[in-house]
Amino acid sequence: MAAVVLCVLGLWPALWPEPPWIAGGLSLAALADAASFALHGGSLGTLAAAAAVPALLAVAAVEPAALDRWLLPALAVTAATLATAGLAGLVLRSPPLAERIAGLWRAGGTLEYPPALGLVCVCGLAAVLALHAAGALDLGPALVAGGILVAGAAATFDRVTAIEVLGLLALCAVRLPDARTASVALALGAAVAGAIALAASGNPDAVSRHLRHGPVSSREAVWGDAATAISERPFAGRGPGAFSELQAQRHPRHPAYAHDAALEQGVDAGLVAAAGTAAALAAMLLAGLRGMASTDPRRLAAGAVAATVAASGLYDFTWSFAPIVLIGALAALALGPTYAATGDRARSSSP
Repeated sequence: MAAVVLCVLGLWPALWPEPPWIAGGLSLAALADAASFALHGGSLGTLAAAAAVPALLAVAAVEPAALDRWLLPALAVTAATLATAGLAGLVLRSPPLAERIAGLWRAGGTLEYPPALGLVCVCGLAAVLALHAAGALDLGPALVAGGILVAGAAATFDRVTAIEVLGLLALCAVRLPDARTASVALALGAAVAGAIALAASGNPDAVSRHLRHGPVSSREAVWGDAATAISERPFAGRGPGAFSELQAQRHPRHPAYAHDAALEQGVDAGLVAAAGTAAALAAMLLAGLRGMASTDPRRLAAGAVAATVAASGLYDFTWSFAPIVLIGALAALALGPTYAATGDRARSSSP
């Protein structure tokens, strides 16, 4: 297929795609390869994803108007799609879209990790509410899309996700008057979805154990493991993905990931990489918090997305998912002054 495409492009140079199509094609290749990896093992998905993320960021950097126009709609649609896959997997008890963890079935969607799906649902919900407040999405469609997202979030049984959903809805109800009705309705829907998820779990003991386990105490051991590994090779690191192998040898009962992006990078590539990752986390988090203080729907949503993605890198391994890093980076990029000015001009000139 690649040879045919190259021959066609060689014969008709005018058909060479624009940069967004190239970046999108790399992303689709990564997704297709991830599906193939699930069936056959062995993958080039990491390479494709690694190429797709900077390519998409480069496109966004030179096309601020396109970023302002497409970021939130694309995020809303993508998140709703992933939430639907997770809900279907949970209802059908179908791995890997849902998985049984410590006796409790939890939705993970195509990300195959419940907290990652919950994070994407929160980001998608911010996009839906912002589009509704900006007049780009009517109340009915906003409630449908938002309902899918809060249901998907509830299906993950992730406590951080639940807190973020309720906090986001409260923030939008206060800061975005045009989204207040939708925010209140979705808050009620979130409560109902949570109650249904708990009642339908079929294993109250597993739910109780899950809700009681300490979110910090359960990570202290693996954080210590990562710190020890960094201290042993502080400058060169141990190489990409080495922490999982190290854990399997030394601490097979501990988590295989550091649950902290800076620590994970420190094990892989040393203190310089850890410091760079920590700086990126801090920059994204601060940009997000500034955006959340805005009353402009698009900036508030971009701020919520950036802050949520950045915060997740402090306590989980969600930064191991290239699409999640991309979402956070694009949201932070959209909060820059150049993008704000470009977006304001584009919206003021639109009918």
